[in-house]
Amino acid sequence: MRKKVLLAFDDPGGGLAVISVIEELIKIKELDLKIYSGRLSEKFLFGYTYEKIDSQIEEKEAEEILDEFKPDIIITATGGGNAEQHFRNLAIRRKIKSIVILDFWKDYGRRWLYADYELKNMTDKICVMDEETKSEMTEEGFPENNLIVTGHPYLDKIFNQKKVIPDSGQSSSEYRFKKILFLSQPLKIMGLENYNVHPLTVFMEALKRHAESGNFRYTLIIKPHPSENELTEISEISEQFATEKIEIIISEENDVIKLIKDADIVAGYNTIAMFEARALNKRTISLSIAKIRNSLSGAMNRAGIEISELNTDAIFNCLNQEIISEDTKGIFEGGIRNTTDLILKELNLN
Repeated sequence: MRKKVLLAFDDPGGGLAVISVIEELIKIKELDLKIYSGRLSEKFLFGYTYEKIDSQIEEKEAEEILDEFKPDIIITATGGGNAEQHFRNLAIRRKIKSIVILDFWKDYGRRWLYADYELKNMTDKICVMDEETKSEMTEEGFPENNLIVTGHPYLDKIFNQKKVIPDSGQSSSEYRFKKILFLSQPLKIMGLENYNVHPLTVFMEALKRHAESGNFRYTLIIKPHPSENELTEISEISEQFATEKIEIIISEENDVIKLIKDADIVAGYNTIAMFEARALNKRTISLSIAKIRNSLSGAMNRAGIEISELNTDAIFNCLNQEIISEDTKGIFEGGIRNTTDLILKELNLN
């Protein structure tokens, strides 16, 4: 009899991690998959059969889904809504096996905000990216035996595909043209709530100084985060710093990979898209706007993401360096295989 696997995810980061595993699970004939996706992750499911699910749902909706499908195992991501957690809450009550795939190195406790069980009593098996993450989560009260170091499935996928080597960005013109993609994020979720100067302003001051220091011309593409709805401050900064040497565009393009491929340099704070940039061998600069976990800084270092202090001199010096990005193929290996093996083990299929 085929084993029934229910998969649910909402936010794009979690969606990308789970879908990377789905691509492997769908090849296994002993499995019957049922996929539920939030709105922001639907774009990654082209060619797949799936059902839509809202970020916030009533428990009754999750109950009806389980009553109808009767899964042997539930696999979830850790989005900001309650939908995924409703499935985990029901899994522990109904004694259904549960696997959770973590997708980023922060906010561990918040991801179980809607749990109706204490962390120490959880039965979820959590796929974590590395030993450092496991250690950090253990310190926060997660049971050590429930934390399985599998690696990151999505990073495994993108870092081990054929690479795109970027152009040098040099031109035979009197000027050297460079296109920079700036990946914006809501500052509040980055841990920066009270500030006198917006980090983008600091970056722009450094960019302006660099453009004026030599024959540089820049096109700066600012890509707001999907959850970044208030863009007044970003628009005002853009108007303030637009000059003959710096063209600034606030992009409405939804395809972040396309924007990354078109850029010479990618800059921002810390987001999975910065890892996507390094997977494409793009030079990537992270502005240190708030304290981050050791696990995240370690992952960024492994990926070759440059971390700059948030001051004009540091960013200027970073821009002034001519760095040829090294090929990143081969890092973050094993995430898909290890996560798949864990799922099959839980289903007694290996």
